[in-house]
Amino acid sequence: MAILMTGSRGFIGSKLVSFLNENDYDVFSFDGDIADRDQVLNFEPGKEIEAVVHLASVIDRKDEQDFRKVNIEGTKNVVDLCKKNKVKRLIFLSSLKVFSRLNNLYNESKKEAEKIIISSGVPYIILRPSMVYGPGDKKNIKILLKLSKTFPIMPGLKFRMQLLFVDDLAKIIMGSLILPPNQIINIAGRTVSYMDLLKAVKELGCNFSIINWPNFFALILKTVSHLPFSPMPAWQIDSILADEIFEEYGWREIFNIKETVLREGLLKTIENK
Repeated sequence: MAILMTGSRGFIGSKLVSFLNENDYDVFSFDGDIADRDQVLNFEPGKEIEAVVHLASVIDRKDEQDFRKVNIEGTKNVVDLCKKNKVKRLIFLSSLKVFSRLNNLYNESKKEAEKIIISSGVPYIILRPSMVYGPGDKKNIKILLKLSKTFPIMPGLKFRMQLLFVDDLAKIIMGSLILPPNQIINIAGRTVSYMDLLKAVKELGCNFSIINWPNFFALILKTVSHLPFSPMPAWQIDSILADEIFEEYGWREIFNIKETVLREGLLKTIENK
């Protein structure tokens, strides 16, 4: 099967490429700007495309136009590329944040992108994962691990996350290549509290103390998120602190996956340089 992928060099995409190659899929990438309509529609794959995996998107931007150009207009361009090449399947990586009660640029752009795909007439699989972590991640849990190795004190905060290991998500995307089309699948990882996550990191050898002042540290985190050097935009910090937990659904049965346990996933992430 010949598969065209956007975002193949990213955190999730690079892992997925490895999995697909190991399973004898013919993978090639669109490495241009998906927001450039001419560039996308003039792309010549040189072979018949059977499936497109659309991963490319922006997350940590502050300008509304960036989300619109890439996540919305870029998705329109990818859909039209699929139509032009009569692609049999489009797999789109959305987010469980489409269910969020918070209105922000990222969540709204994913909602709009989903509407474009559903109404396009192109056979699709839409995947909505929760927070993804693992080797190669430069944000989320990777930031926490970096801080835990640097500082002797870590702040205690009150929120929970649903963490999904990147290898598991790559297997899910690969499994989507053979599912009946026109499905939306919600993929919530196991729920873990931030405090339990800190304790797990300590058990893996990171030497720090925890100061449990959740309200104070939440205020500090929100303030820092508005500064230019913040590793995460303010909307993403608000999203984390909102403590939104989504139903886990039956994706493990659909894809026949034994989910990576937190300790194993964290160990692989810590060992990755």
